[in-house]
Amino acid sequence: MAFESILKNISRFASLTLQEEEAFCALLAIKKVKRKEFILREGDICTAEYFVNKGCLRTYFVDKKGFEHNLYFAIEDWWISDLYSRTQMAPTYSNIVALEDSELVEIKHQALEEFMVKVPALERFFRLSYQLSLVNQHLKNLDMLHLSAEERYVNFIEKYPGLAGRIPQKHIATYLGLTPEFFNTVHAKVTRARK
Repeated sequence: MAFESILKNISRFASLTLQEEEAFCALLAIKKVKRKEFILREGDICTAEYFVNKGCLRTYFVDKKGFEHNLYFAIEDWWISDLYSRTQMAPTYSNIVALEDSELVEIKHQALEEFMVKVPALERFFRLSYQLSLVNQHLKNLDMLHLSAEERYVNFIEKYPGLAGRIPQKHIATYLGLTPEFFNTVHAKVTRARK
């Protein structure tokens, strides 16, 4: 079943009846994206939430000097969207692109909002998911302020096991607030220390 994974993900924080699950699944669509294909570009308005069935995506923005800064990665069983753009119906500052051929489950913003009014359990799921996401973002911000580059990289490896092998090192570098050149030194140090 194409929606089995998303229902299992939701069941972490919310219990839906069989009837609610069926009604929710009726709102979903499978979206297949190729590597390097965008699901959102800077200036677009984000109109959907996406659940990753298969693949890997990244969210990034480009600064005024033309440098990319990675904000978020999403792999199987993770959600990805632009919460600011989607909730404010405002143009996004970010881009979301597939790093691998990917299969996503898409739910349109308006359909999701209307469904959450009818099914408070789903609203609870998204509230708890967003809270967890905010906590993780807060911890990342604190790490950027008080941890060394090596410590940040070790945290990344430990928090997201296996992810480092799927993402080009230049993307991990900017996610950690490092230049790709400096990241090479950090990566070599951490790799030697962990052997």
